[in-house]
Amino acid sequence: MIKENPIDEAERIQQAVLMREVEEEIQKEKLLNFWKKYRFLIIGGIIGVVAFTCGNEVYRMWYEKTRLSESNRFEQAVILNYTGNPEEAAQIYLDLAQNAHTGYKELALLRLAAIAHEGGDDKNAGIYLKQVIESGESPELKDAARVTYVGYQIDQNSNEALLTFLQPVLSQPANALYASAVELQAALLVKLKKNQEAKQAIQNALNNQFLTPVSKDRLNALSAVIE
Repeated sequence: MIKENPIDEAERIQQAVLMREVEEEIQKEKLLNFWKKYRFLIIGGIIGVVAFTCGNEVYRMWYEKTRLSESNRFEQAVILNYTGNPEEAAQIYLDLAQNAHTGYKELALLRLAAIAHEGGDDKNAGIYLKQVIESGESPELKDAARVTYVGYQIDQNSNEALLTFLQPVLSQPANALYASAVELQAALLVKLKKNQEAKQAIQNALNNQFLTPVSKDRLNALSAVIE
């Protein structure tokens, strides 16, 4: 067996080390070129992620602080209203309706509508309610405003348009306001001298699986008084 010359072995090792160093230098050069080419994009992406994360946290903190402040203002107005200071309460509600950034804006508009209705001003009550319907973010508050609007208008302006206005709520059997909408629908039909349609509307609603026992009792009682 021929033994490898120690000098050849040393040269082979030296060449391997040299090749590795060359490969490392090439890799470093590639990384350097890549960084030079895309560094602004990479830095921008990092800054964007950090800014988004920080901005999201700041917004969350601001929203919670704002919501708490508006909640306190709304509670203050409720107390003023029930302690005999409706004018002061109305001013707070009006300020919230104009400047609030959370759901208290819609709640304030609903309270302003109630105050206007109690004062016999159904025109302004309707304006406040339509603001909730047209620009509110909460589907539940929109539905509440829709049902309330029809309830305020039913004695003065019973017509087919109000029936159409109720349809978004009537088309949602699981809606918490569904039974109230059916009651208004039946009342409108009776005023339009469509008693049979009113009774049929109630009967259809009574087949709704989402209806509560209390709502069923109310609808049965309403059906019984319709001739």
